Amino acid sequence: MWTIGQLAQATRTTVRALRHYDQIGLLRPTERTQNGHRRYGPDDLRRLYRIRALRTFGLSLDEIATALEAPASMTALLHAHLAALSRRASEIEALRTQLTRLLDHDDPTGYLKALEMMAMLDPYLTPEQQDSLAARREHLGPEAVENAKTEWRTLVESLLECVRTGRAPDSEEARALVARWDAIGALFHAGGTGTEAAARRMWAENSEEISARLPWSADDMRELVAYVTRVRENG
Repeated sequence: MWTIGQLAQATRTTVRALRHYDQIGLLRPTERTQNGHRRYGPDDLRRLYRIRALRTFGLSLDEIATALEAPASMTALLHAHLAALSRRASEIEALRTQLTRLLDHDDPTGYLKALEMMAMLDPYLTPEQQDSLAARREHLGPEAVENAKTEWRTLVESLLECVRTGRAPDSEEARALVARWDAIGALFHAGGTGTEAAARRMWAENSEEISARLPWSADDMRELVAYVTRVRENG
């Protein structure tokens, strides 16, 4: 038989933990002396090792008590706990990915703007779609991404000029500009992932907020998007 101190030392468990296990009925000592001191036997030792083993899997004390009292329930309990861990792992991976994207911004003053955009993307793009966009950007490389941004700005100005001058949507110039517009989009939106459709929905519902980050007004951008749609329809 072991005293509580001896058992704690032998198993590297704190006396406080053993007292707590006793209080909640998880590990009761086999005997108590006339003075009320706890005495633990071999069966108590085995139960303690089982408790510690289940704790390493992250089970709560209530779950451990259920598993020890009804061993037949342990399989279902462990499956449920594994599923919860898998969900948590997915959440952690998604968070890690978001933090990595945030830290990709070289200018720390741009963190808040990046956070705003990430929050805006979440309702429209699944984690898989966000990963797809990030992978495309990584595949293109920083130089190609910057070149695409520069060309896109030029296309915006050219298309806005078409809007202002009333250029026909079926004109050769309009078709060529929109073809190039779509080609730039294709660099970032892999076919079949749905990212392009999601981005259009995001624009339709958040044009004011998105335009606030651009050098053109929301009205100009809405007219431009409508014009691009008409050109596609006439194409």
